[in-house]
Amino acid sequence: MKYLNGLVLLLLAAISVASVHGEVLDCEPDGTCPVGYLKYKDFKTKRCLCILDYHGVGPSLRYGKTFIDAYHLRPNDIKAVIAIGDSISAGFGMISGKYTSDCIFSRKHRRPPFSTILEYRGKVFSVGGDKGEYTIPNYLAAWTNASNKGPPIGYTLPLSRGKQLDNAVSGSKTQELDSQISRLVHLLKAEKYKDIRDEWKLITLFIGANNVCVLCEPPVTTLPGLAEADVFEENVRQALMRIKDQVPKSFVNLVALFNVSSVYEASRGDPYCEFVLDPSHMVICSCIQGDEQQRRAADRVVNEYNLRLEKLEQEFKQQDTMQFGLSYQPGFKEFPIAKYKQSYFSGVDCFHPNKCANQLMSILLWNNMFSNKQDKRKEYDVETLEFVCPTPANPYIQ
Repeated sequence: MKYLNGLVLLLLAAISVASVHGEVLDCEPDGTCPVGYLKYKDFKTKRCLCILDYHGVGPSLRYGKTFIDAYHLRPNDIKAVIAIGDSISAGFGMISGKYTSDCIFSRKHRRPPFSTILEYRGKVFSVGGDKGEYTIPNYLAAWTNASNKGPPIGYTLPLSRGKQLDNAVSGSKTQELDSQISRLVHLLKAEKYKDIRDEWKLITLFIGANNVCVLCEPPVTTLPGLAEADVFEENVRQALMRIKDQVPKSFVNLVALFNVSSVYEASRGDPYCEFVLDPSHMVICSCIQGDEQQRRAADRVVNEYNLRLEKLEQEFKQQDTMQFGLSYQPGFKEFPIAKYKQSYFSGVDCFHPNKCANQLMSILLWNNMFSNKQDKRKEYDVETLEFVCPTPANPYIQ
C-alpha cells in the first residue's frame, strides 16, 4: 500500500511540475534514441541475428544432438522465456510523456491518460513479447524462426502480479521471490503451458534494488551495512534451489545490479528530477535520496550483492548440471549511467529504465549470454555497441 500511495504521489508531482520540465520524452526530439546502436529492423538485415537461413552457420548450431544438458544450450533449444524480479522487469514507467512510438517522437501515437505509470511488460528487455521490440524473446525468435512461450505483450496496471511468464512484481525484494516462483510453478502446471513443461526454459532473475533502497529509510540511523548481503544471498539461494527442484530444464541469468549513486548523478542539473528525488516530496529510493555518505555506502552493498551472485553461480555450477544451469551476467554494472544523464531514465520518476534503456539492456544481456567469463566484463561503448553472435565454435548460452 505504501508503494501504491507513492505511485499516486509521483503522478501528482509529475503533473504539478510539468511547467518546469516541459513535455517528457524518452528519446531525442528528432526521434532518435540517444545512442547509435542498431534499430530492430537493422539487426534483421545487417547483423548475424538476422540470418534466418543460417548462411555460414552450419547445421551443427541449429540442430545437433537432441540430448543436451544445461551448459550446452543453443538459441533454438529455448522454448520458453521467463522473468523474475521487481518493477524493472515489470516495465514500470518505461514510456512517459505525451506521445510515443518505437523510440521515435510522433504525434500519431497518443497514449491513454495515466499511461506514464503503467507497466510495459511487452517491451521489457528480458521477457517482452511486443512485435518488433528489442527483447531477448525476439532475438531468440530471429535465430530459431519460431516464437517461444511466455513473453507478455502490452501492459499491466502497477502492482500487477505478473503477466504470462513475466512474474515480476513492482516493489519486490528478494524476500518475495518465493511467491513469484509459486506463481511460475502453478502456471507451468496449467493446460496453457503443458507443452513446455519438459522443454528448456530461459529465466532471467534481476532483483535487489528495493533491498538496497530501504536501507536508508527512517528510523534507520546508521549507514547501510554488509550484513544485509547475507539475507540477500540466502533469499536468492533458496529461490534458485526451488527453481532447480520444481522448474526442471531451466537456465537462469543472474543479472548484476548497477550502483544507486549513478542514478543520483544522472539527475543532477535537471529541475524536474531534482524535484522528484527531493525526499521532502516523496521517497522513491531512500539511499539515492540520502546524503553522499549514504549513497557510497549503498554502492558498497550493491557491490557485495553482486559478489554474492557470483558466489551462488559457482556454488550451483558444482552441482548436477543436467537439468539446471545458471550464469552471472555482469554487463549492466559496467554501464556509465551518469554519462548520459536522463537519456535512459523514465520521464515520470527519473529512476526506472525507460524504453531506450531497455533496448540497450537487451543487447547487453544477449551479449553476456554468448560471451565467456572474461569477455562478459569487457568495457563497451554504447555508441558503437554491436551484437555478439553465436557461432559453430561458440554456439552455447553461457
